[in-house]
Amino acid sequence: MTPGAFLALTATVAVAALTPGPAVAAIVARAISSGARPAMAINAGVVTGDLLFLGLAAAGMAAAARTMGGAFEIVKWLGALYLVWQGVTLWRRPSRSLEATGGPEAGFWRNYWAGLLLMFGHVQAMIFYAALLPGFVDLATLAWRDVGLLALMLVVVIGGVHAGYALLASRARRLFADERAQRAIRRTAGTLMFVAAALVASR
Repeated sequence: MTPGAFLALTATVAVAALTPGPAVAAIVARAISSGARPAMAINAGVVTGDLLFLGLAAAGMAAAARTMGGAFEIVKWLGALYLVWQGVTLWRRPSRSLEATGGPEAGFWRNYWAGLLLMFGHVQAMIFYAALLPGFVDLATLAWRDVGLLALMLVVVIGGVHAGYALLASRARRLFADERAQRAIRRTAGTLMFVAAALVASR
């Protein structure tokens, strides 16, 4: 893999990460409802999903998205339903101090698995890598060292971009303290969860 191909691939991944989609919507929703830390856990799950898709594409297993289409379809709907449930929870949750808004959803592993499940329901992400890699690298000659470099790039670029979204959303959350503002924040977060669910279900 040439330096030019690596830089071009990095730029393409960065643009894709910056483009709002289900992952960004879920991360922003969690950040403004519970703070940056739970959103970072979702981010970790999303990045893990990206790494798995990269590995499948690099191993020449892009056809898995078609072979396992039925299974992926089930997981996709489970992910969408989970996001809807989170949205309903946010809309119905009573007002309380922002310092205590974590609740059960604030646990790292709960949020991590939510992010990973969201990615498993996003079959287009696998197809994205399967279609993208051959345009920049020769998969027949791709060394595992190159795969490791690409994996590191995904962690830095996708994880970094999504972390930026989480931190910005979390800061905006801290600007509000009164009950009406908290209600607006929760309902905005819940609506973003519904948007994320719709995006997952429609793909």
